[in-house]
Amino acid sequence: MISGAVLAGAIQMAVPILLCATGALLNDRAGTTNISMEGAMLISAFFAVAGSYYTSSWAAGLIAGVLVSVLLSLVFFLITQVLGGDELIVGLSLSILMSGLTEFLLRQMFGRAGSLFSDRIQGIPKIQSEAFAAVPVLGPLLNGNTWIVYFAYIALYLAYLLIYRSPFGLKILASGEKPDAAATVGINVVLVRFICNLICGVLCGLAGVQLSIGYLTLFTEGMTVGRGFIALGAVMFCQGKPLRLLGITLFFGLAQSLSNQMQLFQLPSELVLVIPYIAVILLTLFHLDKKKANSLSG
Repeated sequence: MISGAVLAGAIQMAVPILLCATGALLNDRAGTTNISMEGAMLISAFFAVAGSYYTSSWAAGLIAGVLVSVLLSLVFFLITQVLGGDELIVGLSLSILMSGLTEFLLRQMFGRAGSLFSDRIQGIPKIQSEAFAAVPVLGPLLNGNTWIVYFAYIALYLAYLLIYRSPFGLKILASGEKPDAAATVGINVVLVRFICNLICGVLCGLAGVQLSIGYLTLFTEGMTVGRGFIALGAVMFCQGKPLRLLGITLFFGLAQSLSNQMQLFQLPSELVLVIPYIAVILLTLFHLDKKKANSLSG
């Protein structure tokens, strides 16, 4: 039986993936695929820690992390949508570049290799609410999280309203499905995609901030460990349905939480750390099997 601690961990662990996946969903509906999210999350995690380290303020770290992620999203948009670069090549290149850049900056700015931790790094305060504590069953799961955790789930609902329940959402869908037709009726497709890409940059920045000064108060090289790519996979599986996207990201969060709990039983670390990625493979196989069944029935 899954314990309350595992479920609480799943809610927290799903947040970085959920934030990135929400941004990716907006981009996907608008007709773009932002593969640089992994790099955006990683560089924002680094600058969140750096900002907090130099100012002893978690708020400064948060602003620094989000701003650098937005800047990277603007670079991605400029190269792909304005200059005509290939999204796959540009996205992967930027992610690889950010991985190397964080390692370089870690050594140049702090003289460290591998990780950075210090008492000067201030984490985002956890919210302890009597109102949450009073909620039956869910109270212990909801209490004691940073505000980014709550915002992540609200953001998915807001994205749903924006895409499927607003006039601007019609422009998003038209830009993604029929961009030429949308342009002929006066929709500025580039502007729509720019706005969605900008929102994605903010959400990826918050994901990186949550990783580095939300969960912990440190930065480790490669600490995103593929979460940005998992978020892209979640968007592919959900097929534009936000509720399904929520379920998929919680599934990944549960796998990560289970792997953390299993470390208490002194199992081999390699086995424990691979659990979330086994979950990705299983979900992929399930998705492919479902597509095959649908094609046969059709």
